Amino acid sequence: MGTRFKIAAFFAALAILAVPLGAQGQKKTSYAGVGFMGLSPNLADTLTSYSAADTLYGGTVSFAVNPWFTVGADVLYLGDIYYGKDANGFFGPVSWTRLNQKASSPPASKAGAYYESLIYAPLTFNLTLPLGFVVPYFGAGPAFYFHFPSTNTDQAFADYLVSHYGDAQRIRTGLTARAGLDIFIADGFSIGAGYILREDTPADIFAHLGDESFYLENGYAFLTTKAILR
Repeated sequence: MGTRFKIAAFFAALAILAVPLGAQGQKKTSYAGVGFMGLSPNLADTLTSYSAADTLYGGTVSFAVNPWFTVGADVLYLGDIYYGKDANGFFGPVSWTRLNQKASSPPASKAGAYYESLIYAPLTFNLTLPLGFVVPYFGAGPAFYFHFPSTNTDQAFADYLVSHYGDAQRIRTGLTARAGLDIFIADGFSIGAGYILREDTPADIFAHLGDESFYLENGYAFLTTKAILR
């Protein structure tokens, strides 16, 4: 609880510091964006096999406080995350590709696997670089994620979820990071592309930073289209 409070306080302080900076600029430098986001499945599965039918989706909103700072929020459907068994018991969540590589007895189909469907709601605080009509950015923040379990569940699987995530039922908290760029085609419209990363277990973040597979298993490429409201 103390770690979560410190994380929330840090990002709240960032927002408080940014607001006065934005108020000093011209009003036209502040704007809101509302639109849609299309995502690849996690990169581990995308690089193995991808078709347009695999595309995931979501809604996105953002607010530019000033030319150098934006706040964004999304609600995204990230598909299914999988769990398997090996000699040590349950493991996961992992991609479908990793599950088939690691499981002692891979499931015959996705329907027969242990899995959860994932709705992801990240909040990001982004530093932006205003380069005219092209605006690169990167940021991070807290995230809420909602897990909907498969019908292939049992008490051992339920116990594993509690041991992995904590006893938080189906709504849990984590961290998120992203990098991307927006291209302003017109005063009222933009398109964008980038990469978003989810960290479901913040206590493991330092162990994950040096793990290349983490960025494939928990990372997604995305495209956005937004209406700009000034």
